[in-house]
Amino acid sequence: MADDIRKYLDGVVKSLPSEEMYFESIREIMKDLIKEYIKKKLNENPELKKELASIVEGFLEAKIKEYDSMAKMVKITAKIGFLSAPESVRDVATKDFVETFRKEIEEIILRTL
Repeated sequence: MADDIRKYLDGVVKSLPSEEMYFESIREIMKDLIKEYIKKKLNENPELKKELASIVEGFLEAKIKEYDSMAKMVKITAKIGFLSAPESVRDVATKDFVETFRKEIEEIILRTL
C-alpha cells in the first residue's frame, strides 16, 4: 500500500511543470510589467515619447543603411568573382543565374508594361 502511494505521488510530481517553466513564466510576467511601466512613463511625458520616436527612427534608418551597404558589398564581391573566373565558368554562371531568376525577371517586365 505504501509503495502504491509513493508511486502515485511520484507520478503526480513528475506531471507538474518543471522549475524552469515557472522561472520562464515569471520572467515573461516581469517583462510585461516593465513594458507597462515604461509605456505609462512615456504617456505621461510627451516630450520623452517624441524623443524616443526620433531615436527609433534614427536606429531604423541606420539599419537600412547597414543593409544597403551589405547589399553593395555582395554586389561588388559577385562582380569581382565573376570577372576573375575563367570564361567557361562565367558562361555557366551567367546561364545558371538567369535560369534561377527568370521567373522574377519576367514578372518585373510584365509589371512595367
